[in-house]
Amino acid sequence: MSDESQSTTHTVPVESLLPADSPRLEGLNEGHARALAESGTAFEPILVHQDTRRVVDGMHRLRAAILRGERRITVHYVDGPSADLFIRSVQANISHGLPLTLGDRKAAVLRILATHPHWSDRAIAAVTGVSPKTVGAVRGRRSTEESPQSNPSIPRVGRDGRVRPVDMPERREKARSLLAERPRATLREVAQEAGVSVSTAHRLRQELRTGTAVPDSEDRAPAAAPVPEDSADVAQLVVAASQRCSGPTSLPAPADPSSRGTTRIRVRAMDVLSNDPSIRFTDSGRALLRWLNGQAHGLAAGEQLLASVPPHCARALTEVVSHYAREWERLAAGLQETDPLNSSWRAVR
Repeated sequence: MSDESQSTTHTVPVESLLPADSPRLEGLNEGHARALAESGTAFEPILVHQDTRRVVDGMHRLRAAILRGERRITVHYVDGPSADLFIRSVQANISHGLPLTLGDRKAAVLRILATHPHWSDRAIAAVTGVSPKTVGAVRGRRSTEESPQSNPSIPRVGRDGRVRPVDMPERREKARSLLAERPRATLREVAQEAGVSVSTAHRLRQELRTGTAVPDSEDRAPAAAPVPEDSADVAQLVVAASQRCSGPTSLPAPADPSSRGTTRIRVRAMDVLSNDPSIRFTDSGRALLRWLNGQAHGLAAGEQLLASVPPHCARALTEVVSHYAREWERLAAGLQETDPLNSSWRAVR
C-alpha cells in the first residue's frame, strides 16, 4: 500500500468514516480514548483508505475527537487493495499508540497466514512485531489443523522480495539420491526430476565425487575446509580445534597423511558400486549408496562441530572418534575376508 504525501492532509466529517478492521481482539479501549480526549493535545492525522473511507489506523483518535464534540478530523489517505488494509493496520499499531498485546499479534499472524501464506516467517514477523520463531510455530499449528490438500507447499516471498520454495532441503536430498542411483544421468534430467536448478545439481554431483561440501552461489556462509577422507584423521581435527582455542595441548599430534590418493580410490570405488546392476537396481543396493554418500556429508558436518570442542574435552573425544575409526577398519577387514565365490553381506558383522 502507498501513502499520499505526508504533507497532504484532508479534513473530513467524522460520520463519513467507517470503523477500522482492528487487530485488537478486545476492540476499542474506551479508557485510552477518554485519556486522549482529556489530554487537550492536537492529534496526528489518522490513516484512511481512500476508496472505502475505512479507517486503517487511528480509531482511538477518532473516538477521542467525537468525545470532544468535534465534527471533523484530519486524515491522510492511503491507497491499495482492501485485502491489505488489515496488514497496514497491524503495522501502524505496533509502531505507535496503544501497544498490541501478544495475543493480538499472534492472532494477526494467524490471519495474515490465511491471506498471505506465501509470505516468509521473517516477512510476517516484521509486520506483526513477533519473532520469526513464533510465526513458524503458528504456521505449524495451522498446518496440522488443516488437511494436506488445503494447505499445499507453496513458495514463500521473503522480506527482500525473492521467492523461495519451502521444501528445498527435500529437493536437494532427492537430487543427491538420484545422482547416487543414476550416475550417468544428465544434470538437466536430475534437476528436472528433483525440482532444483542445473547449477544446484552440478554442485551436488561435485559434493558426491569429492566428499566435501561445495558452497552454493546463494550461500552466505564461508566454505568449509576440506573433510579428511580417513576416519582416523578426525582425531587430528580435535587437536587442531584445541590449538586454535588455547594454543598447544598435551595431546600428541597424529601424522597428517595426504588424502588425495584415498579420495581417488573412494571415488573410483563408488563409481564401480553405482554402475553394478546388483547394487543399482535393488532397493538394498540403492539404500547402501545413499548411506555411503551420507557418511561424507556427516564428516563435513562433524568438522564444523569439532572446531568448537573445548580443549579439556579433546582427549575424551579423541577416544570416541578413534573407536569409530577402529570399527570401520574392522568392517573393512571383514569385507576383505569374504569369499568372492560365496560372498554374503550377512557374513560381515
